[in-house]
Amino acid sequence: MRCLTRIQGLHAFYRATRNPISCYSSSAYPSDAIKVCSNLIRKFQNVGIEDTESRFSAEYIIAHVLGKKMFHQVPGGQIINEAQLTRINELAMKRMERMPLQYVIQEWDFHEFTVKLSPPVLIPRPETEELVQYMIQHVGQNKSCRTFLEVGCGSGAVTLCLLSKLPWMTAVACDISCVACDLTLENLTKHQVQGRAVVLNMDFKSAETMQYLSRLGPFDIIVSNPPYIPTADIDDLDPEVRRYEDRGALDGGTDGLDFIRHLLAVSPMLLKKNGRLWLETGLEQHKTIQSIINSDSNCALEFVKSIEDFTRRERFCLIERY
Repeated sequence: MRCLTRIQGLHAFYRATRNPISCYSSSAYPSDAIKVCSNLIRKFQNVGIEDTESRFSAEYIIAHVLGKKMFHQVPGGQIINEAQLTRINELAMKRMERMPLQYVIQEWDFHEFTVKLSPPVLIPRPETEELVQYMIQHVGQNKSCRTFLEVGCGSGAVTLCLLSKLPWMTAVACDISCVACDLTLENLTKHQVQGRAVVLNMDFKSAETMQYLSRLGPFDIIVSNPPYIPTADIDDLDPEVRRYEDRGALDGGTDGLDFIRHLLAVSPMLLKKNGRLWLETGLEQHKTIQSIINSDSNCALEFVKSIEDFTRRERFCLIERY
């Protein structure tokens, strides 16, 4: 496994300009899990976090500090010691600054795998879990399908899950972010699948990257959750997203399709004949994607179908190279 062409520096993160104020004074700090949770919920609501998310965040933070996955695993009357209270307070302050919960506790579950997370690497969403499940079902036991390329690997959750569920496959995972590639390497190593992966810290749009990937390919599958949010919509996203997550992993240009256009243009050079391109997209983008493919007689791609997510909205594209 290799990590190539590191980039310098880290993305700038949001920092609160005010001095942080402790959630609780030490003398008045509640001592059992239920009371601590109730107080955290109120604090989160007071900074504008909506009610359901406030409860969700409070419960996860307490469970995490107490070594549990879920709050219901914590006995309601459990006394929380001083060290635990201090740690809960530290994490709560981060959440009050609107840091995403996944960054606060530095991990999240993707399918049955717990992956490490850190800002500004894109947080895996439930929709992406769905995409992976569709891919696994589609491949089935077809062991002639042996190689895949993930474009924009982020935390490595997709590559990790596919390699674990399809143990005969090998992967190339590519991302422009050095932080993302390091995180991918860490997560693949944690789950002992790093020996079947090459991780490339390269710009997918560069000619050098295309030449390198061409030597590693062709691939049976390309999968990508690319930037697809229109630029004008970025500033309207929740504070957790626009302040902390990598804008480069979100911003898809004027219509949200800049990166997808490039991916469609180069996929025929990287896919085997009858190879598949799986995309997660924004809503109401599929007709335009179909139009891009159909308008280029040299594209060598066919739009196979749109697939709905759990909200019954078109979210995934299956495209085939002919």
